[in-house]
Amino acid sequence: MDSITHTLTGAVVARAIDDEKVGNWGTIAGLAMGFFPDTDFVLGLFNRQFYLEYHRDFTHSFLLIPLYALFFSWVFVKISRRTHFWSFYKICVPVLVSHVVLDLLTSYGTMILSPFFEHRFSWDLLFIIDLIFSGIIFFPLLMSFFWKRGAQWICRGSLIGLTLYILFCWIQHDQAMNLTKTFAKNLEEQVIQVASLPQPLSPFRWANYVETKDKVHQGFVDLLRKETPKAKRHITSSFFRRLNDLYWPPEQIQYRSWQKFDGSPWVEKALKTEGVRFYYWFARFPVVKSVNSKDGGHRVEFMDVRFFLPGIRMPFVYYVEFDDSGKIQAEGFVEDRRK
Repeated sequence: MDSITHTLTGAVVARAIDDEKVGNWGTIAGLAMGFFPDTDFVLGLFNRQFYLEYHRDFTHSFLLIPLYALFFSWVFVKISRRTHFWSFYKICVPVLVSHVVLDLLTSYGTMILSPFFEHRFSWDLLFIIDLIFSGIIFFPLLMSFFWKRGAQWICRGSLIGLTLYILFCWIQHDQAMNLTKTFAKNLEEQVIQVASLPQPLSPFRWANYVETKDKVHQGFVDLLRKETPKAKRHITSSFFRRLNDLYWPPEQIQYRSWQKFDGSPWVEKALKTEGVRFYYWFARFPVVKSVNSKDGGHRVEFMDVRFFLPGIRMPFVYYVEFDDSGKIQAEGFVEDRRK
């Protein structure tokens, strides 16, 4: 979930609790705790790999939330000069929990058991930026500042509305997963995993994935769509038109497939490097994007199909370049162009 929505959610949770002992400092604590776990963005100032390795790691750990809450409750007592430590604590804990839970609802992956386990958990119900979700938070929060007597119940109503919306998204996800499983059953391949991941701008749009021993299949569906998309638009078409044309009606989903490996010795060599091993830990549906040999150099590129929107974006592409002797000449994320 985006940091702004996290921060506002923290304020809504705090105002829903509405502890009179700390007054407006409760809202300030909610805003601060809503944002705090995302302070790990500073890791990106070092390099992309460092950021991907530790983003949503120790600051998002359920196991460390009680300790964070203790520390920040002490901080708020000091700066507010209000000696109600446990009033701050009962705000800090649920706000921190809300942040981690909201991130779990996305498909990025969150290490909720850090520092003891590095597994990235995800529930695949919400896109990272969900305008409907943000609206259910923002407008009641704004209203609560104008109608102060009913602020507590307005914010509680907002949280109930969020719960109902998440339940609605879960139902849509279940429908998308059923379509994915149906496609997987018709494949004459050994299926390793299936997933349906939320898409931008609509809770009815999903990207379906089926990973087999040799391939990754990707298909886009709009559960409400009746007509087929128009012919592929030119790259100069607007973002929203190109995005809209990705999604097919449930009965007509078009799947695209990628070979996970192509048997190239350069791919085999790249897979043994530390950088690519890290990439495969981070990626959910990694495939070999391309292998190019030219002028004594050999470049292998990997991508995570999870983030791929055809004709729109292809982030998190990792490359390794070798010379003829097999020595690494350059490696890193394509966006970084670091050597």
